[in-house]
Amino acid sequence: MKLLLVLLCIPFAAQAYIDPGSGSAIMSAIIGFFVAVGIAIKTYWYKLKSLFTGKKTPTEREED
Repeated sequence: MKLLLVLLCIPFAAQAYIDPGSGSAIMSAIIGFFVAVGIAIKTYWYKLKSLFTGKKTPTEREED
């Protein structure tokens, strides 16, 4: 049992490689996530603001 624990604690070199294409895909996904969150916050911020102020949102003004 002790031998198993000792073997599990020994670090081994990882044989891994991330090419530039994977790095740019990961960066694109991260940037896209933050842009989507920003747009969602902006959308709900105007709705929440109009709830408390009583003013119409830009989309509600266009419908009148």
